[in-house]
Amino acid sequence: MATKKEVKKHLEIALKEVGKIKPWFDEEVQAWIFSHSKYPVRYAGDSKEEVIKNYPLYLQEFIEERLKRNLSPLVEKRTKGKGGKREGAGRPKGTAKEKKIRIYLPEDVASWMKHPGVIPEVRKLMAKSKR
Repeated sequence: MATKKEVKKHLEIALKEVGKIKPWFDEEVQAWIFSHSKYPVRYAGDSKEEVIKNYPLYLQEFIEERLKRNLSPLVEKRTKGKGGKREGAGRPKGTAKEKKIRIYLPEDVASWMKHPGVIPEVRKLMAKSKR
């Protein structure tokens, strides 16, 4: 069960991701609408002010249901995370991945390459062959 504090924290993160709420008028349904690509929440109202006021409430309902794990798998696949990235997640800033390429080897050689400690040995052989 999600606490009010958790919901509030995730709502703040979600609202930062959404940014300023700028509703648009849809001629087809004759209403002001706002939705965001990161969240499957859409609100329609009679005025811009109503949409700006009520969209966060609907977003909060969505976040509560997500934290309770009460969402359809299809909806959950469309959205990622729990309303924002976790603190400390991902690669540290200023670091880069080691460059890699894909090659195809015979099965026996490939299985040997998977063993820990083999890569430094291969690098030693490469250094010797360059001399």
